Amino acid sequence: MDTATTSNQSGPIVSWDHVISRINALRRSLLWVVGALLLGTGAGWGVADRVFNFLAAPLTTALTNATRDPRLTFTSLSDPFIIYFSVAMLLGLLLALPVIMSLFWRIVAPLGLGRGAAKAVVFAAASSVLFLVGLAFGYWVLLPFVVRYLLGVAEEFRYAVTIREYLRFALRMLMAMGISAQLPLISFVLARFGLVTARRLLRWFPYAVLAAFVIAALITPPDGISQLLVATPMMVLYLLGVVVAAVAAPRN
Repeated sequence: MDTATTSNQSGPIVSWDHVISRINALRRSLLWVVGALLLGTGAGWGVADRVFNFLAAPLTTALTNATRDPRLTFTSLSDPFIIYFSVAMLLGLLLALPVIMSLFWRIVAPLGLGRGAAKAVVFAAASSVLFLVGLAFGYWVLLPFVVRYLLGVAEEFRYAVTIREYLRFALRMLMAMGISAQLPLISFVLARFGLVTARRLLRWFPYAVLAAFVIAALITPPDGISQLLVATPMMVLYLLGVVVAAVAAPRN
């Protein structure tokens, strides 16, 4: 057998030169991704303070309206640097997404998945839009409401909010809303392939309620009201997924 190729009785001959060239191409693509992440993080560092101020706006606005000091505190000299660097890395990841998608396409395209790849792009686009909608709902609706409620509960106390504590709290809530917004799309895909039905999803609703409150308990302070505020949109999205599954079910 030629050392440059391998074959089996049922499959085509595969050139080792082709395999090596694909590995080298993948290595170059990974270097491009790393470079894009570094450049994106560097660019994000220049606006990290403004992005953090944007994320902190629901809290600082609520503090100002409650006639409290809106300045956040830190307990370690390294806290501001760590927070800004974390924000810069998140921005770098967002800026590097086109390069990452290009790498994904380089891997998928040679496999001859033209139609499947097109569907994957549509799925990724729909998922991105839903994720952004979830983030927007979390930032402009849910986060300010929860912050105002928690400050109202503790209005007789003097409370110093640290920047690390708030960023962790805000990002958990925003990510939970962004991921929860994927439920209708996931229901659509699963129902389209016949893996679930609307009736089955409806039977699972009590478990979905339990899961929503468990997630809410992990990302919010230990009080029932804020957990209810976070869990309710998740349950609504699950029920929306039931409706979507009913519409997407294949017709006989």
